[in-house]
Amino acid sequence: MNFLEALVAEWYEYSGYFVRSNPRARKRRKGGWDVELDVLAFSPSERCLLHIETSGDANSWRERKERFLKKKFILSQAEYESLIGSNIDKIEKIAIVGWSTTKSDLNWAEDIRVVLIPQLLEEITEKLKTISPMKQAVPESFPLLRAMQMALAFEKK
Repeated sequence: MNFLEALVAEWYEYSGYFVRSNPRARKRRKGGWDVELDVLAFSPSERCLLHIETSGDANSWRERKERFLKKKFILSQAEYESLIGSNIDKIEKIAIVGWSTTKSDLNWAEDIRVVLIPQLLEEITEKLKTISPMKQAVPESFPLLRAMQMALAFEKK
């Protein structure tokens, strides 16, 4: 699991979702799998599943978009339900990619929300800034988020 996958998994679990990292789907007859997902985050109360794929690669936006559409966001609802063992009312597909908005195509498909990596980091940072580590430290089971919280709490203003 790479840094972005680990951060996303921690963030959504910390936010109350049940998270599976790197689940595999579409088992091949002769061994192996056709699909490995980055993160699935499930809210049982809303029966909403988030399928999150991340990439910090240096590919062009066109290449990245093609790869995600052909290899990443390809499962059916039945396949998602099989992976998490529950019925799903809503599936949200989220691609967390790119370090810059320069010449970026953020309209990949009607059912895919593209989030830039700096936007994710800003969302996490803004939330963690509001939580004092002296009163409510992020649990140690979330080492990336805890390190961010500590760094934010003690940064020089």
